[in-house]
Amino acid sequence: GIGIGDMYYPDYLGSNHSNNLVVPFPFIDYHSEKLDIDTDGIKQQLFSIDGLSVRLSMSGSLPMSSSGAREGMDDLDPAGEIGPALVYSLYDDGAFSFKLDLPIRAVVSSDFKGIDYRGYLYEFKAKIEYKNKQGYLFQLHTGGVWRDKRYNNYIYGVEQENITATREYYKAEAGYSGYKTSFGISKKFNRVWVGAYIRHYDLTDAIFGDSPLKERNSAIYGGAFVAYLFDKSFSNRVKEWIE
Repeated sequence: GIGIGDMYYPDYLGSNHSNNLVVPFPFIDYHSEKLDIDTDGIKQQLFSIDGLSVRLSMSGSLPMSSSGAREGMDDLDPAGEIGPALVYSLYDDGAFSFKLDLPIRAVVSSDFKGIDYRGYLYEFKAKIEYKNKQGYLFQLHTGGVWRDKRYNNYIYGVEQENITATREYYKAEAGYSGYKTSFGISKKFNRVWVGAYIRHYDLTDAIFGDSPLKERNSAIYGGAFVAYLFDKSFSNRVKEWIE
């Protein structure tokens, strides 16, 4: 199918400036014996270990014009994150599931003239999901985030040429980069899928905590979406192409 969503998000984690954006997105839900593609990414069964799978983990950030604490600095280019994630299912009865998720993603950014490698990050999080008899899916994901120094410096570093009276030189290190908790709810109504989510980052004790670019110790993301699902004849043609 195809949908449209509204997103609320800060310029970057720790920024006082926030944004609102409406964007279209594709909807894909495919399941076979060994391969699953859904809103959680691409998952492939790993070896023959029951409950252990690997999936393709993707994320990213939008371009940002420098303002506030970053006034006068280079703008932040759009960035993409991609890499594998190990997922271990501790419990799953079809309605309720509890999983451990370890994604490791490389980060690249682009100014549309070239591509720059920005380092990597990894997370360790618990994922709890419950689908009730009415078809509502509730999702709670919570866990920590760690980044290498290249990625942290891209966001929070201050070079000599960017020093001002209120912004001193800063070199970020690798390490713990915040604790993330997300809650979402969604439901499919025949040919329509709707949902909403909210995500909170706690930046207390983050390795870049003393950066002059970090203005606050928390960040809030949120959004809502609606998608139209194509009929089964079209979906079956796509399924045949995948297989």
